[in-house]
Amino acid sequence: MQYTPLKLVLLLAPLVFSFAIGQDIFIPEVPQLTALFHTTPGLVQQTLSAFMLAVGIGQLIVGPLTDRFGRKKIVLLSTALFALASIGAACAHSILFLILMRIVQGIGACGMMVCAFAIVRDVSHGNESAHIYSYLNGAIAISPLLAPMAGGYLDVTFGWRAPFFFLAATGIAILGMIWALLSETIREKNTKASLRGTFADYRRVIQNKQFLRFNFIAASALASFFTFFSVSPYILINLLHVPETRFGFYFAIIGMTFFIGSVGSAKLNLRWGMYKVAFIGSLLFFLSGITMLGWTLVVGTSLWSFLLPTALAGIGGAFMMGSSAGGALEPFPDIAGTAAALLGASEFLLATLVGTIALLRPVNSNMPLAIVLSVFGLSALLLMLTYKKNPQHISI
Repeated sequence: MQYTPLKLVLLLAPLVFSFAIGQDIFIPEVPQLTALFHTTPGLVQQTLSAFMLAVGIGQLIVGPLTDRFGRKKIVLLSTALFALASIGAACAHSILFLILMRIVQGIGACGMMVCAFAIVRDVSHGNESAHIYSYLNGAIAISPLLAPMAGGYLDVTFGWRAPFFFLAATGIAILGMIWALLSETIREKNTKASLRGTFADYRRVIQNKQFLRFNFIAASALASFFTFFSVSPYILINLLHVPETRFGFYFAIIGMTFFIGSVGSAKLNLRWGMYKVAFIGSLLFFLSGITMLGWTLVVGTSLWSFLLPTALAGIGGAFMMGSSAGGALEPFPDIAGTAAALLGASEFLLATLVGTIALLRPVNSNMPLAIVLSVFGLSALLLMLTYKKNPQHISI
């Protein structure tokens, strides 16, 4: 079956959106779970961390499976797992069972996301694939705009279990859509059944310089965004005294600018090519970091010194992630699932590490985020400048 870029985006966007909404819709629930389950805040926090860890590590297992057994089988199984785990979470009567269901839910979500990115590589390449990846990133960006508000509304109206039932209904709807509309896209399945063969595929991906370069650029953007998510409550609520009722509005700014950047990146990847778009994104990212750094050193932490550079980073990061996904997966048409898994896992693991380091010391200014944006922006920019000397390595 032939897929136009528009049809492919409409078909795959719900798969990548499910990961984001699976995390974001649950955030308003967290404060009340300590009392509901008679547990500690640390265990409640694991309902978020366990989901993210399962998404990150699970990709390394699911990716090779999609290369061996096909995209459609794995995406159907992953979506069913996501829906069943959501029902299980909604029926949880202990915090440990809820954490377990969140892990299973994360494994399902990671399978949906890996398959979506691998399918794009199956049916397109070069700038066209970067064009589609950018639109899929735009789907992820919608989640922080809508999911926390939807989760809060469902919680207040129907109780804390309602968002999980909503996720289950979403999973079932996606399952029906994929069953009816998606054909198998892999041309030749990878029949290497041995563990040695899987490790050999991962070694082949890791040794590819183009993959490493673009993988680092995409991971830099995601790590910086996770740092923003980690430090923003401390900066906005504790330092700048923004009312908690208005926190969601400011939190949504990064999602809005990321969405705008994703749409812009999708259009520019076709016109300028993914190298130029990644370069521009890296430049914008670096500028956002040094602007926040300089502004904070001169006038201190303020609402504007935090929000305006962050908005610029949202656009630059969208440029980096959309174009870099295309560049990283381009050399691997035969093992796109394995390459997509390694790309996603490394992004999540770096993001978790950087976000954790940023909170090792009390957050009393913009400086942790400013330093992260500046360092990763400069590193990505230098990588793109050196890569320009060898443009023949990229297929456009």
